[in-house]
Amino acid sequence: MKIFIKTTILIVLISLITSCKKDVVDPAVDCSTSSSRDIEGFFGILHSSTSYELYETMDLLTHEYTFTTANDLQICGFGYKSQNSALVYTIELEGGGSTLYSSTLSFDNSAYEYISVPPITVTAGTYTLRRTLPAGTSFSDVIGPITRGAGSTDPTFPISLGGGISIDSANFYGSGGPVPNYGVPNIYFEYIEL
Repeated sequence: MKIFIKTTILIVLISLITSCKKDVVDPAVDCSTSSSRDIEGFFGILHSSTSYELYETMDLLTHEYTFTTANDLQICGFGYKSQNSALVYTIELEGGGSTLYSSTLSFDNSAYEYISVPPITVTAGTYTLRRTLPAGTSFSDVIGPITRGAGSTDPTFPISLGGGISIDSANFYGSGGPVPNYGVPNIYFEYIEL
């Protein structure tokens, strides 16, 4: 009887220990098989509040922001609205001291367009997302959509986007600047939580 009780206790303890382990990420879950979310909706909520406004401004070559995620994510694509659909932007994502993604992309100029990219896995942490145009791009073409504080004021950082994502700072530079924290460039990303 004592052996039966000890065995039962051992089985219960092993069950409890293994059930407390963090779920293992299913390697089959990726951008191509799961419903993704994007941060465009979060920006929409900001723009509908009385605290933030959308502007088409900032005539510098590079627009970037630093964001923090509390969760592991897989980034599936980037979204942007160009001033001219013939423009070719360099889109970069950096984190942990290295470049995780860098490529040239073109976007629609009539609405935000998302371009799918090979899945980029990011762990909870801080990242910088930027778009850059080459030197010599015309003044009217370097302008981009940004979010400013109400009444054309600088936003207050960090800005929580929900879902464990916050924007910590922003910067604009190239052919002038830098102009830190003037607004947040509306460079969007599409993702799934891992």
